[in-house]
Amino acid sequence: MDLRLLFVALVWGVNFSVIKFALTDFHPLGFTVLRFALAAFFLVTLMLATREPFAVLRRDRISIVILGFIGITLYNIFFMEGLKYTSAANSALLISLSPLFGALIQASSGNEKLTARAGSGLGLASVGVFLVIRSHHGEVSLTSSGVIGDLLTLCATLTWALYTIRAKPLLERYSAMKVTAYSMAAGGVLLIPLSLPGLINQSWPGISVGSWSALGFAAFIAAGVAYVLWYQGVKQIGVTRTMVYHYLMPFAAVLFAAAALHERITVLQVIGGTAILTGVYLVQSRNSKREP
Repeated sequence: MDLRLLFVALVWGVNFSVIKFALTDFHPLGFTVLRFALAAFFLVTLMLATREPFAVLRRDRISIVILGFIGITLYNIFFMEGLKYTSAANSALLISLSPLFGALIQASSGNEKLTARAGSGLGLASVGVFLVIRSHHGEVSLTSSGVIGDLLTLCATLTWALYTIRAKPLLERYSAMKVTAYSMAAGGVLLIPLSLPGLINQSWPGISVGSWSALGFAAFIAAGVAYVLWYQGVKQIGVTRTMVYHYLMPFAAVLFAAAALHERITVLQVIGGTAILTGVYLVQSRNSKREP
């Protein structure tokens, strides 16, 4: 499971650059709707191929719709709108705090015990993320002019934590593939009204092959495959121990930029990456096992 979640962190770290490239041709919300529509179709096809039952208990249908609304619809609205009013550095830092949000929610609700070792790991990883983002994106600052964007981004951070947490009861009855496919489909449909202007005004002939390829990666790998693996982690090792891998995304993004774009890795990034890896290890160690 750890190797699968490391793969997820790497894919999502790379996906920031992939989406940024695709948005040179695509409208943001139009791209998002297409992405999750393709991902849902891909997962439904896999369900057919593996003979996964499609049935869902009536009492769980509304829960799946709410899950998609929180994690697909609201998350993307808050994230995209927040990015308009705040810096990339602030956005990356605030989004990376979702494991901390998730752990605090789980501890306050009594679903998982937050041990001193796990708390130390979360704190250390948070500092590591700050160092990596500070070195890669530039100054991180909280100003009055960007407070709206920061608050919207914090809302996105909270919705991602809730999207992970609220899936846990459903994952006890259904496979990660089914929960992911249905929540993506529901969230994507709810995004359509807001994305219609972008879809209508989209210059389809002007989209390059590279941008279509970026959409394919974002849909099939970063959404279809990675989201299923994420929920498999929630099902097998719990919310906190899964969400801590979210901290690895900024570090993975820096490593990708160094390998693909030949960007220089700084001493600060190395220190931050070491702090992140140490923090993840502390949370994943045997002394921080989750308790029901």
